[in-house]
Amino acid sequence: MSEYQGKTYQDAVLKAQQDLNKPQAELTITVVDPGRRGLFGLGARPVKIEAVVKKVVEPATPTLSSSPEEVAPVQQEDPAEQTPQLIEEPVATEQPEGNPEGAPDGQLSPAEIAARHEQNLHRMSAAATKLVDYLEQAYRALGVDVSATVQSSGAKDVTMELNAPTPGRVIGYHGRRINAFEVLSVAFLNYQGVKDAQVTLDSEGYRAKRAQTITRIGERAVTDVIASGQAVFLDPMPARERKLLHKQLEDNPNVKTYSQGREPFRSVVIAPK
Repeated sequence: MSEYQGKTYQDAVLKAQQDLNKPQAELTITVVDPGRRGLFGLGARPVKIEAVVKKVVEPATPTLSSSPEEVAPVQQEDPAEQTPQLIEEPVATEQPEGNPEGAPDGQLSPAEIAARHEQNLHRMSAAATKLVDYLEQAYRALGVDVSATVQSSGAKDVTMELNAPTPGRVIGYHGRRINAFEVLSVAFLNYQGVKDAQVTLDSEGYRAKRAQTITRIGERAVTDVIASGQAVFLDPMPARERKLLHKQLEDNPNVKTYSQGREPFRSVVIAPK
């Protein structure tokens, strides 16, 4: 089985067909990496597939008869009119034949689930180590001497502490710098193969202090909504802070909350019920 890659799935399949040079063959295609277009080129990866010849269709050989007149002429197909060979639908992974012991049909066995979880933990641990170096170099490029350490990590989440002589320059105005570095960290982990990661960056207890500030903002906004009868539109916030506000006010009988806008300018709206 050979590996090919391209900007799209079709490009990778075309390269496989050209390399194998078997127009009469049916190919088995396995997607190794579906690729990623990335955000403005950041984190982009090509599509990677593995291709192997499944079956070669031999052309039919006419049966010879006793007289030349009985042999039907073989018509040559126009290359422009030839029907392309069908390619099997790509599959994410190759599943072993049969039903794993202890697992219903179509489900993974407990042993396989545990093995995959262990692989995800190892992948995150290795990626988090690289993320430490990335953050320190990125902050250093901004003139901030930062020491990053991993506080905790799981299969899909990691929490890091950023220590510096000047924590304000690490956090930025209203947390904009540290929030921006969280977005970059998620893109970095995705490039390292960790999908849908959740990254929390903290410095000098900023996240706990910010949670208290968000709570006070929500309380003042509720007072304004009840007094004026009009909705209050808050400043854009990261997803973590929006969820905190939604949870804080979900049981309030006087107001309702919802989010509007697109990232990274998505904000919470508090409106009367």
